[in-house]
Amino acid sequence: MTVWWPLPKGLDAVLLPAGEWWDAVRVPAYLGEGVLARLGPSSGAVIRDPYGSRLYWLIEPDTARDWSFNEFAAVQVLGTASWVTVPPSSRLHPPGPHWAVPCTPAASLTPAAALHAALHSTILHNLGPRESTRARGTG
Repeated sequence: MTVWWPLPKGLDAVLLPAGEWWDAVRVPAYLGEGVLARLGPSSGAVIRDPYGSRLYWLIEPDTARDWSFNEFAAVQVLGTASWVTVPPSSRLHPPGPHWAVPCTPAASLTPAAALHAALHSTILHNLGPRESTRARGTG
């Protein structure tokens, strides 16, 4: 597993490209809290963006390329050509983007399979199964 370290220096968050050291998985906060609870100590670092009401998990690049979820969940995998606001390691509280789960050299990336399972369970719990338009018919 690639270890991404060090974090941005200084007091300000910085925009960093996804797809090189990590990909990010952006999850709406209302689902993200459940994902955090399901992952527990197996979660790697998580960035909380209070302005966008989102959480971002960092995972190994290209490990989530084929993921798909219920469109209503609004989960997005950010890889190459995407940018993420990354706070310095000392920012653990608002205002602004901060670490919901601190990034450390030993725990920077979340295992992709564990995150995928937690996302799937949380989405199913919160949104339930949805009929596709094809299954309902259009007549």
